Amino acid sequence: MTYTDSELSDQVADLIVESSGGVVTGEQVWDESANLLEKGFSSLSFLQLIDSLETTYGVYIDVEADTQFLGRVSTIVGFLREQNVA
Repeated sequence: MTYTDSELSDQVADLIVESSGGVVTGEQVWDESANLLEKGFSSLSFLQLIDSLETTYGVYIDVEADTQFLGRVSTIVGFLREQNVA
């Protein structure tokens, strides 16, 4: 399936809200001035987000590598595009 950037961003935002267990709201997820850690995202939430991204998009995220891209919707979408998620 081919996704527009907008569709992919919406899907990633939904996964973030889901993974946070309600800590990060739909409105907060779009605030790019703060990363997810600053919004209260826990390490467990990050692991759940990684699992969701890997399952949904068929990508691999090395948790021992630089994972700073997981802090914002836009950088996650950028990562997915780099991994050839169309």
